Amino acid sequence: MRRTRKLIAAGCLCAAMTAGSAAYMFPGAAGLVMAAPSSAVTVTLNTAGTTDSVAVGAAALTAAARVGVAAAKTETAKTESAASESSSAASAETAATAQNEQTAAETSAATDGTRETAAETAETVSPYADVAVSQVGSDEDYVNIRSSATTESEIVGKIYNNCAATIEETVEAANGTWYKIHSGSVEGYIKADYFVTGDEAEALALQIGKMFGYVEEGGLRVRTEPNTESEVITKLYSGETYTVVEPAADGFVKLSLGNDENGQPVTGYVAEEYIDVYVKFDKAISLEEEQAQIEAEETRAEEASAAEESAQQAAASSTQSSTRSAVVAYAKQFVGNPYVWGGTSLTNGADCSGFTKSVMAHFGISLSRTSSAQAGNGTRVSLDSVQPGDLIFYASGGSIYHVALYIGGGQVIHAIDESRGIGISSMYCMTPYCAVDVIG
Repeated sequence: MRRTRKLIAAGCLCAAMTAGSAAYMFPGAAGLVMAAPSSAVTVTLNTAGTTDSVAVGAAALTAAARVGVAAAKTETAKTESAASESSSAASAETAATAQNEQTAAETSAATDGTRETAAETAETVSPYADVAVSQVGSDEDYVNIRSSATTESEIVGKIYNNCAATIEETVEAANGTWYKIHSGSVEGYIKADYFVTGDEAEALALQIGKMFGYVEEGGLRVRTEPNTESEVITKLYSGETYTVVEPAADGFVKLSLGNDENGQPVTGYVAEEYIDVYVKFDKAISLEEEQAQIEAEETRAEEASAAEESAQQAAASSTQSSTRSAVVAYAKQFVGNPYVWGGTSLTNGADCSGFTKSVMAHFGISLSRTSSAQAGNGTRVSLDSVQPGDLIFYASGGSIYHVALYIGGGQVIHAIDESRGIGISSMYCMTPYCAVDVIG
């Protein structure tokens, strides 16, 4: 049969049948096919002749054709109308989609802008925003931390001057503003008058914070300059901690190795990637911790007294090992006391050679004042055969700048530096230069 096509919007497969015509929608195509009969439809009437049958057939055909054409026109009109409406709807939808996309883009841009603004705001927030630094004044030594925001509540701890605390809450009480703080193991309330915060706290924290470097890799080289071509001063060993003089720059961190006999700091550079740098602040102390410290000090004093008595007995019996044990026990009671260059006080502060001089003086052993001179006192011994009570010396380029007292087990006790005071370290906290027996 002969087919006539009219283009409309594409759709699904559908078919419409009318008298004497047919309509098809081809799947995936944009054509509606209108078909009309190409041959006569013969209608046989029992009472009519052939001519009448033909006439009737022709008339029927004509009528059918007219009906078909009319139906086709009606369908075409409907289709065109539908197509027009679809086109209008599509245009409207396209416009709406474009508008929505523009709105979405604007919303996304606005969201991104908000995020960027939030990120910028977050970046500008000071890391010390919630940190307070205690300022108790010159007349007081500490401030009590209480269980609630009133001076009548229970005391749960103490915080000394220039200690750091985290502010957890601000409380407006009848007697003024209080902070709920967390410092060390203590949580409680202190009047806001005893703290500085914000920019002032940040500036103060940079002054009172102590920066340390923990050695992660053994055999770490310490150099005179921040590069790998400069001279190696000494080597550090894994697990030791040092005072950081300058934070990382150009891949190197500057560390303190103590002070020389003239009080000048001995420093060197190590590769940043092999050391873990952190800042430490003094913190509050609970009443239980304070009591534990007092008891520990009393225990050390008792041990020192017993060691002294043992040393006196050893002197009478000439037992060298007892004297060495007594020297070690006596020295240990001063752990935690301050480092003071030029000092010889075991309680108020001493430098490295002042510490060893004063410890040995307690047992009647006289030493020179400086570390380099003390290396000439007594008898040189092998580093492999050192005994408790021997002196261990450290040098840079052959020049001795530090001395420590060997206490056994691969450890020494010494006046380290201003940040760490008198403490116990590995004998290999730095590369040992030599050892001297001054006990005999």
